[in-house]
Amino acid sequence: MKLYRTFFIAASLLLASVPSLAEIERVEISNRESLSDAGVNFSYESITGIVYFSLDPNDEANTAITDIEYAPVNDEGLVEYSADFRVLVPSDSIANGGLLYNVNNRGGSVFPPEQSLQHPLSAMGFTYLATGWINELSPRAERLRLHAPIVGSVPGQQAITGQVRYEVSVGAAADTVNIAGGGHLAYEPTAAGLRDASLTQRLYQNDPRIPVERSQFQLEVIPESDSNQPVVNLTMTGGFQPGRLYELIYEAQNPVLAGAGMAAIRDMVSSMRHGDGGAAHLAALNLPEIDNTVAWGNSQSGRLLRQFVYDGFNEDLYGRKVFDGVIPVIAGSGYGMFNNRFAMPTRTNGQHSNHLYPNDLFPFTYGESTDPYSGRTDSILGKARASNTVPKIMHIQTSNEYWVRGGSLPHTNPQGTEDAVLPEEVRFYSIGGSQHGSGDGVPQAPTSGQLPRNPNMWSPIADSLLVAMYDWVANGEDPPASRYPQIADGSLVPSHTDRGINNAAWNPLQGINHPDANYTPSFANYGDRWLEERIIDRHPQTSDMHYNALVPAVNADNNDSATSTVLPPLTQVPLATFVPWNLRAPSTGAEKSLARLSGGYIPLPANSTASAQARDPRSAISSLYSSFDDYLNQYETATDTLISEGYLLEGFKQIYMDIAQGNSAVFE
Repeated sequence: MKLYRTFFIAASLLLASVPSLAEIERVEISNRESLSDAGVNFSYESITGIVYFSLDPNDEANTAITDIEYAPVNDEGLVEYSADFRVLVPSDSIANGGLLYNVNNRGGSVFPPEQSLQHPLSAMGFTYLATGWINELSPRAERLRLHAPIVGSVPGQQAITGQVRYEVSVGAAADTVNIAGGGHLAYEPTAAGLRDASLTQRLYQNDPRIPVERSQFQLEVIPESDSNQPVVNLTMTGGFQPGRLYELIYEAQNPVLAGAGMAAIRDMVSSMRHGDGGAAHLAALNLPEIDNTVAWGNSQSGRLLRQFVYDGFNEDLYGRKVFDGVIPVIAGSGYGMFNNRFAMPTRTNGQHSNHLYPNDLFPFTYGESTDPYSGRTDSILGKARASNTVPKIMHIQTSNEYWVRGGSLPHTNPQGTEDAVLPEEVRFYSIGGSQHGSGDGVPQAPTSGQLPRNPNMWSPIADSLLVAMYDWVANGEDPPASRYPQIADGSLVPSHTDRGINNAAWNPLQGINHPDANYTPSFANYGDRWLEERIIDRHPQTSDMHYNALVPAVNADNNDSATSTVLPPLTQVPLATFVPWNLRAPSTGAEKSLARLSGGYIPLPANSTASAQARDPRSAISSLYSSFDDYLNQYETATDTLISEGYLLEGFKQIYMDIAQGNSAVFE
């Protein structure tokens, strides 16, 4: 019988060290709390703390960690590091033997039972885990961080230095900026780096870089407590203007062992699953037996999972599979700077900013493809297939990723001329009519974009597919069929032609600006050591070698199709165009560029008179529905269809119906 405490805080409960050659050396628990609700007959215990690991730099399985050979070692020749963790343990009455690992996003993670014990996943009895995997985060309450050593810091070794590049852009005028972004840390400049740092500015990616004289900008390095990386602030005479791109390059020192973040995921999950690798130190967590494991992560965290598999971390130190299932959500085509020298894990490439960081790289596909620029043939699953540790994959993304994150490339060839063959272990789900972040279904006024943000709610679909993944790996139940736009049937098309916007991708509307281009990842030269050693010796300024990213075709109302995307009911039964892109608001500068990870919302005309007055070619609401009840009936049918097809759990139906009920004013 497990013992639960309503609320208990230990200043640092240090579990007794158990002699072991394993990867987990000890665990410190800092907080235990019971999650309960009078409306349910189960509970969870939330446990947070720090787990201390060691790595053998001579173990072949650890050689995938960049620069591990330069990391400091203890008397036993092992590299020491630690990571924050949080685990949710279900009560015995519901524990199902499944572990759901969530790759936290910039240190933050919320599990379904933490949202509510009434959440449809809460009663299913999963154990939940998240661990810190990013070193460059500032300390903050409840933020999960990696605590990695500096590489090249061994006495007698020459310190490791290198040129680093930070691109800075602001949405409002500012005099001083944190070069790594708010709440983030950077790399310490050397003396020469401070003296010789260079800064340029430009408005758009392809504009010429205008040098800023060294006397016109200053760098301030501020040590951060409880971290080996500092805050680096940049101040410029005259200040920073909205939308402009400021590119800072300087010589830095003290890179960290960033790849240890993926090793921590591998070793913690493996120990919880198999009961070895230092699992004795986990006894106080009072875990149920773990039979199956699934990992999911959104955005940056989904990109981490793609790299986790690509770099071979789904094989543990004993040659076993770590995760049975892996779900990158809204990851687009990318990986990230997660496992390289001078890593910057939170950088995300986009059409306006952060272009040419080594994030969105070949191979894009899970099956083999050939890079037209390097001639390499490779796949994300290559290492896992060689070690017989291939997980089931569900790649889930929205139509926004096609416009702003090269989202077609994981399921086409790099040239964008043919559909890729999905391996049998892979399912692909494109959620139509949606932006990068799931909304609440309620439109709001525009903020940083020219259009109101797309309010479509798609998270219940992703949560439902998470359960489908578990049923696939644990019970052998086939998940719903892949649904995504394809070249072969004309549902995946170029965003633009030689004449401008492609009418198959967007029908121009009176008074609505549309993009000049979508985001296209590029092949770039990072120097001779990048491919084999993950060391950047060259920061490319431009590239004319682009991979061909395509976008979903739209209907006459500029909405996505329910046959080529998993379409939420708000878009299947529309009162508006749910735009997969947005343009930057003039107040934020660079208004011709795509807004960062944002979609848009354009209400349909109410009736034929409104259509004629606005010269709006889209369907009028009065032509689609005879009444509010008719709208509700069609909406419920669309929701029920998603349920019957397996894309939505029954438990989420009422959430969607409540959104529809809130639209009654449209029909008054």
